[in-house]
Amino acid sequence: MSSPRDDWQQLGLPLPGPDLGGPQAFSSVARTAAAVPVAVWEALLTDVETRLRYRARVYQRGPDECWYWLGAISSTGHGKFRASSAARGLSRVVTAHVYGYQLAYGALHARPGEDPVISHRCDEASCQNPRHWRLGTRAENSIEYAERRRRLGGPLADVRGAHGRAVAVRDAILAARRSGSDIEEAIAAALAAGIAEAPGLF
Repeated sequence: MSSPRDDWQQLGLPLPGPDLGGPQAFSSVARTAAAVPVAVWEALLTDVETRLRYRARVYQRGPDECWYWLGAISSTGHGKFRASSAARGLSRVVTAHVYGYQLAYGALHARPGEDPVISHRCDEASCQNPRHWRLGTRAENSIEYAERRRRLGGPLADVRGAHGRAVAVRDAILAARRSGSDIEEAIAAALAAGIAEAPGLF
């Protein structure tokens, strides 16, 4: 049987660069991983149909660009989808980037007392590019959020919030696909629509 890392590459989702490190034996990641035992994750990650459903909902672009989620989006702007394993009779709604991280690196194993989080270096909550993910602590994530949330023009400063921004980008991509119009232009317009103009000096 092929490994999750092999499947990631076969589905056209390259692994992160060496600066992000290799597989990590960290504990449950975010609340999604915490609620799902490792054995269940392993079953979900090896289900071919689930991997294909995940891949179909990722709008893949260049290796350094954000890969936006095209499926359901949570109130926090993160992707959501139903992962299942027909062989095990399992079905769970999971957070997309938590699933994707484990698809790239393997299921994360619990260690007592740890509280790691998969954060987005790009600050785009729906992004599925593994190069944009970083595994850290909840405290680090909170500090980074506080430091960057007021950055002019940044994703965290979007007046629509993370959910509104993710939905706007998703809908713009889907609409552009249907109409045959330029998808990159649609993404740029959707992103720009949520950025407030800087106040004048006078």
